[in-house]
Amino acid sequence: MTDRRSTCALLGATLLLAACGPSADRTAATDRPAPADQAAPASAPAADTGLAAYVGKYPFDKVDGVAWTDHPAVKAGLAATVTDAKIRQTIAAAGATAAPIELYQGKVMSWACEAHNCGPHQWAVLIDPASGATDACYHDEDVDAGRSHWFLAGGTEEWRDGNCQLGQDEG
Repeated sequence: MTDRRSTCALLGATLLLAACGPSADRTAATDRPAPADQAAPASAPAADTGLAAYVGKYPFDKVDGVAWTDHPAVKAGLAATVTDAKIRQTIAAAGATAAPIELYQGKVMSWACEAHNCGPHQWAVLIDPASGATDACYHDEDVDAGRSHWFLAGGTEEWRDGNCQLGQDEG
């Protein structure tokens, strides 16, 4: 009886070890998508830009000694997205009239305008805080009173109805 128990235990241990090793039969099981709550991480996780720390502050306020317009993620996002150098320079310039930075549709958004000319000349910058993907809106009433020029992450440009006032001031 003892030999039979030893043989069963040895056989059981062998089967367990075999189940832990690679097997062609188990490959199909690993090809199935993970359950939603256990989804595999992206191959290259996006680094946090740190821009969420600016929410509630003005673009001229400094976080860790850096103003919004001087932040590397803002500079890089504008350089990659806004193809018009004059518009990019206007958006990036410090000293414009501005609203507090806010979170809008999951993106950190800064809105600013030309002093004493806010309605006709304004812009907004929206940056994904995780990836740095940047969208920018530029409204110049002298160019088109009813529409704004949008520069979108990925290189797309389009004209949209309205100005660049989004978020809390949006009706």
